[in-house]
Amino acid sequence: MESKIKHIVELSIPKIVIYTIFAIYVYIFYRTSLRVGYIYGIIIALIPLISISGFLLLKKPIWSFIILFILNYIVMGASRYITFPSSIFMDASMALCLVFLIINSTYANISINRCINPLLIITLIWLLFCILELLNPKEPGFNDWLTKVRGVAIYPLMMVILVSILLFKYKHIKWILITWAILTVLAAFKGYWQKNHGFDSTELTWLYVGGGARTHLISTGIRYFSFFSDAGNFGSSMGFSLVVFSITAFYIKNKSLKILFLIAALAGGYGMLISGTRGALIVPFAGYATFVILSKKLKPALSMLVMIILAFCFFNFTTIGNSNSLIRRMRSAFDMNDASFNVRLENQKKLKEHLKDLPFGAGLGFGSTPDKLSKDYEFSTIPSDSWFVRIWIQTGIVGLTLYIILIFLAIALGGYIVLFKIKNKELLGILSAILAGAVGLTTSAYGNELLGQFPNCYLYFICISIVYMGKYYDKELEEHEQLT
Repeated sequence: MESKIKHIVELSIPKIVIYTIFAIYVYIFYRTSLRVGYIYGIIIALIPLISISGFLLLKKPIWSFIILFILNYIVMGASRYITFPSSIFMDASMALCLVFLIINSTYANISINRCINPLLIITLIWLLFCILELLNPKEPGFNDWLTKVRGVAIYPLMMVILVSILLFKYKHIKWILITWAILTVLAAFKGYWQKNHGFDSTELTWLYVGGGARTHLISTGIRYFSFFSDAGNFGSSMGFSLVVFSITAFYIKNKSLKILFLIAALAGGYGMLISGTRGALIVPFAGYATFVILSKKLKPALSMLVMIILAFCFFNFTTIGNSNSLIRRMRSAFDMNDASFNVRLENQKKLKEHLKDLPFGAGLGFGSTPDKLSKDYEFSTIPSDSWFVRIWIQTGIVGLTLYIILIFLAIALGGYIVLFKIKNKELLGILSAILAGAVGLTTSAYGNELLGQFPNCYLYFICISIVYMGKYYDKELEEHEQLT
């Protein structure tokens, strides 16, 4: 009887403590809301949730990376509704993710050796070059340089490090793909809503007050942008999703994931079309062509090759579907005499004239604070309309040449890993899809500044980093098969 009473007391004490703490907390929340305001009351109310979340993220930093992945996808759309510095917010989120990783590494067995790979060296070389750009006499200043160098060089390096250390298991790739697929479907649905129900008041303000109408409400039709920064960014990202998920769906064994990825691929294709972005069309063409090269099976490779040829013939040699504004606009991407294409070429000729005496460019910070009294003002007003042209302006022909060499070296080494280092068929299909999509996005970057914008600036290097982790995933799957 005595032991039973003792057992009841031992159980009751923690409950009493919990109830007492809860009552005190409710009282503090109530008094704070009355005396200071409900906003501060809500902050007080969120403290336990934040504390618990922080503890869980410290224990499992992989979840902080997934949260970062989600934020990266929606931050530009959110900034349209809420005024906040999106780049600084993402910098802080990435830094927090890194902090969770560092703290976790003090008591968990985390190997940092995985991030020491050729891709890390490639991104470090580019970062070093960007740091040396500070010596460029045309560089506007450190603050302007710091504003631009993040997206150009720091984000790629950080993605390589975080992916290599945090996504250390094969299941982590699936978590990222599932998250990406859901976000793709949501983005396509938002685009569908804009097309069929119109733009909301905030989007209309962005179009008519912010100047978005000039590039989105055009004579060939409306270009929809979902919750992305613009239609070009939206279309290319959706094309990226189309390539990755359409290929992955044929290799993934799990039936539920197969269905999800097929839905995401269809959503990506739909989003790409309604964006009205001609440059986005190159993503599936280049992506599927890359998959044909990477595929080790003749039948799917030939099927994909036939699809590419048929699609090219449809757009380039027929007028079928020209009554549809979306198809008509996409078809114009194959027209070398297209007025928009020729304007870009003319702009590049003007830029070439300005850059002929600037082998290291106008500096990474160029264009951050254009001065109307400067002799370079006219130069700064010429639109680049391309990520590679933007790199050319900022770092000159020397920087552009180095950047292209490093990017294609990263892709070539990734292709070598897929072709010769991966044995597991499912993993081979996923990595082939990811690398093919990345090649498509690289090609599309000639027509859009998408590698410097969210979500693609993160997503692109996350995908390439996953490819470089392929040998570790393959080894894990091989050991699992041996055990079973």
